[in-house]
Amino acid sequence: MIITKGQFGASLIVEVSYSHDGFEDWISTLPKPYPLFLVDADWILRSPTTVELLIERNIPVGLLGSTKEVYEADDDLLKRQLTVYEKNFKQLPLWFATRDSLMDEKMQQTLHDRGINLIAPTYSFTSLDTKISDGDFISIPLHRDTVVSFQELEHYTTSHPFLSIEQNLFGYELQTKRMP
Repeated sequence: MIITKGQFGASLIVEVSYSHDGFEDWISTLPKPYPLFLVDADWILRSPTTVELLIERNIPVGLLGSTKEVYEADDDLLKRQLTVYEKNFKQLPLWFATRDSLMDEKMQQTLHDRGINLIAPTYSFTSLDTKISDGDFISIPLHRDTVVSFQELEHYTTSHPFLSIEQNLFGYELQTKRMP
C-alpha cells in the first residue's frame, strides 16, 4: 500500500536529485518541523557533504527511486539503490517513493518486507498560492531541470503550518520506528 495522504495537517516532501546553488545554506537554516527529504541514490554518491549535513541536523531522509519503467528494464536497480542508501546513512530508508509514484506489486512487497514505507505526494508545489488541505503531502521537486528559489521556498514553509509526516498520519509526534 502506498501512503498518499495523511489526515491531521499538511506535510512537505522534498525530492532531491540535484543540488542547486544555495541548497546547503537552505538546509542549514531550515526550521523544525523538518520536511521529509527523499534523495536519489546517484545524488547521494555525488553529495557526501550534504548527506553529512542532513545526518548532522537529524533531518528525516528517505530514498527517491526511479520511474516504474526504469525498474522494469533493470531488475537489480532497487537493490543497488538501497545498498547506496544503507552504506551512506547506516540503515535502510524508512520512506521510499518513485519519481512517477507508480510501483508494481512485487516492488511494493519487496519494500514492505524490508520495513520500508511507500509514499507518494498528493501534488507538487507550483506557486506560493498553492492551496493546502488537511492530509496533503506537498512535494517540492529539486531536480536539474527545475528552477528553484530558496527564498520562495523559505517563505512558503514559514507561512504554512506544516507537520512532520508522522504527525500528519497519526496525529501526534513520535520517534521514528521501522514499521511499514
